[in-house]
Amino acid sequence: MKISAVALSFLILAAALGSPAHGSLASESWDDGIHRPTDCCPSYTSRKIRCIFMESYFVTTSGCSKPAVIFKTKSGQRVCANPNNAEVQDCVMNLNQNQALEEPEQDSFELLSKLLTDKKGY
Repeated sequence: MKISAVALSFLILAAALGSPAHGSLASESWDDGIHRPTDCCPSYTSRKIRCIFMESYFVTTSGCSKPAVIFKTKSGQRVCANPNNAEVQDCVMNLNQNQALEEPEQDSFELLSKLLTDKKGY
């Protein structure tokens, strides 16, 4: 019975850790187009944000303990980034300008600004 408990503990730990991404992500829901509250970043990437490689982004919800911008690269990878970083903010504005002609949606930069205003206690 001890072996079963150890094996079960190992499986639970392995499932909880999942597969790592740049900056780590808690779920894989990008492909279905829905961003759930489980799309949270436990850490930010330490790499420089190169906007030329980014295709799109979204801002994590208030259900996450750490505010973040999650970029999707042109190669399909997801990158967690600090919304207070100047490079991140510049890339968000650049992507907004590029996408403004394609899809007139709610201004995502306003969402980012609201997120930063709401999370000033961090």
